[in-house]
Amino acid sequence: MNWCILTTSYPKWTERENEFVQGKFVHDMAKYLVRAGIEVHVVTQHGDGTPSREIRDGVRIHRFHYFPRKWERLTKGSGIPENIRKVSNWIQVPFYFVRLFFFAATVIRTDRIEIVNAHWAFPTGFIGVLLKRAMGRKLVTTMYGAEIFPVLDGKMRYLKRLLAFSIRSADAAAGISRSTVTAAQKVSGRKGLQFIPDGIDMVYYKPGAKNQALLEKYGCRDRAVVYFSGRMVERKGHRFLLDAIAEVKDKVPNVKLLLGGDGPLHDDLVMLRAKLGLEQYVVLPGFFPESEIVPLLQSIDLYVLPSCIDKNGDTEGSATAAFEAMSCGTPALVSRVGGNIDSIVEGQGALYFKPADPRDLAHKIIHLLEDRSLLEKNARMARQFIADNYSWEKTIDRYLDLVR
Repeated sequence: MNWCILTTSYPKWTERENEFVQGKFVHDMAKYLVRAGIEVHVVTQHGDGTPSREIRDGVRIHRFHYFPRKWERLTKGSGIPENIRKVSNWIQVPFYFVRLFFFAATVIRTDRIEIVNAHWAFPTGFIGVLLKRAMGRKLVTTMYGAEIFPVLDGKMRYLKRLLAFSIRSADAAAGISRSTVTAAQKVSGRKGLQFIPDGIDMVYYKPGAKNQALLEKYGCRDRAVVYFSGRMVERKGHRFLLDAIAEVKDKVPNVKLLLGGDGPLHDDLVMLRAKLGLEQYVVLPGFFPESEIVPLLQSIDLYVLPSCIDKNGDTEGSATAAFEAMSCGTPALVSRVGGNIDSIVEGQGALYFKPADPRDLAHKIIHLLEDRSLLEKNARMARQFIADNYSWEKTIDRYLDLVR
């Protein structure tokens, strides 16, 4: 079986270590499909310095340009969901659509693709429908939520119609969280949508000894370390974690927050840290090098996913980042919002807190850091919970069941 993934987000593997790694979860899925005996091709746009074609972990990657290179902005940084909000980027949309369609069609024809798997219901899901109708291939759409949640409040009606068309027209469609499935059903009216979560690469994300040199590098040695890293945009909720630490430090004086990431809100967060007097308690190092992510997850005391709903109605599609920490044996606190809802079981490696509520978050952090037996109990249960619920092997089996 030959499988083609259409995606707007994919790793670039550049030499810039501190650059945010986009779409690693898409590559993980492709890699595990290969391990299941599937020939996998990925169609995505170029990044800075990326080759037009390469093979990684057995995955055949094909990249295209959709606009003069120095002006390509639609898929940069935070990606299409953020960039489409800038009117100046709208002109690139039709060029992206046309180029993706014809480039993917060439790959499908040349490499005898049988299954087209569009990641995100829009825009790739829409292009997938056109390819299905033009070339007679089976279409499976993977929905993440970021493309669906913003239209639930009645905004962007034109996009809602396109989303509904894309979801209804796929041969099969799956959401990575139950909240995503529910939102997709409301938008499209389609029944029978599947819940298939992203898997976690448990070989890569595994427990290990604390890396004292890395903790020393970030000034966290002999501290109670709380960690979060993500694109600094409103829906990620960095500011609520800062507000919470302002309260936590009074009860847990040795607390240290590693708050990674970069983005449009970076300067605002630096100013908020200063306003709250948290310079000794919060490190803002930018994005961590990929080579440090797993050692950090093995070394911290607590992972926090502080997602919220932003002013446009967008929110977290799933708690995948928290699952990666849990797979490393680190307990997590997860906001009960969007795709995070119903993704964990309280007390089995993770706990919920109220979204956009720094006081509730602070109380949960204090409770876990002060009660080491509870913290260690959740640490012991975290990896087993991921193995039971979020292994890639189980996820791939469920996708293959959709197309058999």
